[in-house]
Amino acid sequence: MLRPGALGDTLLAVPALRLLRARFGPLTLAAHGGASRFLAHVGEVDQALAFDDNRLAWLFRSDATQPCQDVVAWLDPKLVPGLRSALLVAPSRPTNEVHVAQYLVDTLGLAGEVNFGPLQVEPLPSDEVLVHPGSGSVAKNWPAERFAALARRVPEVRMIVGEADAVVAEAMERAYGRPLPRLERPGLGELAARLAGCRAYVGNDSGVSHLAGLCGARTLALFGPTSPSVWRPLGPRVSVYGFDVTPEQLALAL
Repeated sequence: MLRPGALGDTLLAVPALRLLRARFGPLTLAAHGGASRFLAHVGEVDQALAFDDNRLAWLFRSDATQPCQDVVAWLDPKLVPGLRSALLVAPSRPTNEVHVAQYLVDTLGLAGEVNFGPLQVEPLPSDEVLVHPGSGSVAKNWPAERFAALARRVPEVRMIVGEADAVVAEAMERAYGRPLPRLERPGLGELAARLAGCRAYVGNDSGVSHLAGLCGARTLALFGPTSPSVWRPLGPRVSVYGFDVTPEQLALAL
């Protein structure tokens, strides 16, 4: 299965890959490197590759002759001339308001029960509220000062700080008035365990929010320019709020 994209794009494919694996057996996932390795670790796939692995270079050759009847790819067919005889090549996302996870399942055209349930992650219990103020785009970030205002109203807040979150983390701490406890650049395995065991999680439309939802965390996801009907995190305890929600309202919800 080929699923290029970031962490969230990979995690939204989990119900589809479960359906594929139930139908066809052992499954190799080529996707976001960290996400594919994590999904192999928790038993969702059998082998993991990064999408830019050299072993996949043949896909992009117009004269490719390697058999590919057992390949499913969600990407522009023009980009992979080597997949002319693949089981499926389809666009990576819907063109309407169908949720991405449901769209990916629908493209398969396979009968069977679809499992949208959480991942099997061993939780690391805590009373912390984990907060991730960043995302893959500044436009998708709820204002840092509002995250800070929320942190002033909620006990035991710990801020998740990924590789690309330094600026927004510093902005949140400036607004808060002092440094906050941090979970800095955790591996996906550690992050998943902490999310599965925390009291609650608050974050933007980001890969971390998708991970929180799929780990079964009580997830409060903040959506601004993107559509939650298409990109809402999967999970049994996910609530979605617009950017107009106030810190007081979120604190009350928590």
